[in-house]
Amino acid sequence: MTTKTAHKSLPFLSIATYFFILTQPGVARETLPLSETIDSPDVPELTVSESEWRFGGSASLDFCTKQLTYGLIDNPHPILTPGVSLRLANEEWFTVEVGAEAIFDTTNWGYKEGGYNNRRWKYQEFTPGITLSRTWDFTDWMGSSLDTAINYTYEYHPKSCKKPMAGFSNPNTQWLNLEIAANDFWLRPALTVEYQLVRQGAKEEETGKGGIYATFAVAHDFDVGSALGMSEGELILTPTLGIGMANKQRNLCDFGENEAFMFRDGFGRVELTYSPIDGFALTPYLGFNQQLNAKARDAVGDDAFVLYAGIGVSYDF
Repeated sequence: MTTKTAHKSLPFLSIATYFFILTQPGVARETLPLSETIDSPDVPELTVSESEWRFGGSASLDFCTKQLTYGLIDNPHPILTPGVSLRLANEEWFTVEVGAEAIFDTTNWGYKEGGYNNRRWKYQEFTPGITLSRTWDFTDWMGSSLDTAINYTYEYHPKSCKKPMAGFSNPNTQWLNLEIAANDFWLRPALTVEYQLVRQGAKEEETGKGGIYATFAVAHDFDVGSALGMSEGELILTPTLGIGMANKQRNLCDFGENEAFMFRDGFGRVELTYSPIDGFALTPYLGFNQQLNAKARDAVGDDAFVLYAGIGVSYDF
């Protein structure tokens, strides 16, 4: 998903996208400070608590020149990924979010070269999911709060994504995802772990079950807008560097190699986020993936290094 663009990260909500949502800045802005009092000679003193629930959501649309999964090319041609989500948040407790994305193929490559049915301008994947997230205040202990999220995703493939000529049904899959990030540091570390729960196909198609793919990345936000005389936070440049790792089951499914563990791929991405109004973001990006393991490079050949670009638009309310 977009969270399959670049890393399956993404595709629950790119992604970007993406991916999976760790922080809820829109909610934080709307919540009044604890025990804020309203003083008026005509109005009794009122107390507004942080422990109230807030309803919100988001909508996004992402265009990417390639579809990537675990740093590998799923589709060498452009894809379009719309997504929507609704959330219920409480700063003192947790945020629960339900959402879905769909990946649309923009070419007939899947029919000509991939062995699929013709899926041009048809959705090739639909991924509903639910995410539970919370921010833990560990500032006194480690100098940063800790953003955590756990997500369940169901990946559905329609008829357009079947492979009738190869006798392959491209079965539906279920995933469990975990994300941890420390976003108060200058260089923000983040860990994502994806576990494949089940693949619902014929016996010979049930590959990847128990597969784990994890990434560790660091990123930093540069407020270039302020340097250009714009409002703070209006134009943000975010470079990210990271590494992807996979266990035996994941590698066996992707490469047919019986490796117990691989440092699979290195990746980088640069995003420029323009937010002229509250909640709206326009984000062009450029990224790359490089397979690091020799057996992985041999398996993918000329696609060991992948360069991609895209642009996303989102509105958070």
